[in-house]
Amino acid sequence: MDLTGRVALVTGASRGIGEAIALGYAAAGAHVALAARDADNLNSVAGQIKAAGGSCSVHPLDVAEHTAVSRTIDGIIRDHGRLDILCNNAGINTAPGNIVDVPPERFAGVYAVNVTGLYSCCHAVLPHMIQRGYGRIVNIGSGSAYMSKPGSSAYSSSKAAVNTLTVALAGEGHEFNILVNAMSPGSIRTDMNPSADTPASAAVPTSLWLASLPDDGPTGRFYRFMEEIPILPPTDVDFSSGPD
Repeated sequence: MDLTGRVALVTGASRGIGEAIALGYAAAGAHVALAARDADNLNSVAGQIKAAGGSCSVHPLDVAEHTAVSRTIDGIIRDHGRLDILCNNAGINTAPGNIVDVPPERFAGVYAVNVTGLYSCCHAVLPHMIQRGYGRIVNIGSGSAYMSKPGSSAYSSSKAAVNTLTVALAGEGHEFNILVNAMSPGSIRTDMNPSADTPASAAVPTSLWLASLPDDGPTGRFYRFMEEIPILPPTDVDFSSGPD
C-alpha cells in the first residue's frame, strides 16, 4: 500500500488514532497535512514523522470553524498543488448521558465536530478532487453507530450520520473517481477510551488500504479491520407500522 507522491490531510492528528494514521500515511510515502486544535501535540507528531524521514506540515485547526476549514484546505492545495486523500478522524464524545440529562447545546457540540466538521472538510476538498478526477476520503466511524447504548445518544447518532454521509457522498463522487468509505477502528486505547487494550496502530492497516484504493475499488462501504460490515445492518425491530 504505497502513497508515494500523494498529499493527505488527517484531522484530529494530534493524538490517538489520528496520530497513528498520520504516521502510517507518512511511512507509506505521503506528505501528511496534520490538523487538530492542539498545536503543541501536532508539532510533536510532526517531529516523529520527520525523524523517520517522512514529510508533513502542521495546520492548527478546529473543524467546527467552517471558514478555517476552507482556508486550511485551500492553503494545503496552494502549497502542494494537490490534495489526494482526506481522512476525517476528528471526533469528540463530550455529551455522554441519557437524553433527559444532556442539554441540546451539548448534543449540538458533538455534532458540530463529528458530523458538520466532517461535512465541512468534504465540502471544501471536493471541488479540487472533482477537478483532478481523483480522491480518496476515509471517514472514521464507530461500532457505536450500531450499538447505540443507553447514555450514548449524541456520540452514537453522530457516527450513524457519518455512515449515511459516506453513502451519499460515495454516490456523488463516483463518476469523478472519488472513493468514499467509512471504517471502525475497533475498541482502541485513546484518551476517549482509556480502558481499551488495543493500541491505536491497529487502525492503520484499514485506513491505509482505503486511502490507497485503486480506481475500481469499493466505495460507500463500512469496514472494520478490512472486513466489510453492512452499513445498514439487519434489525429485529419491526418498523412496518411506522412512517417510511
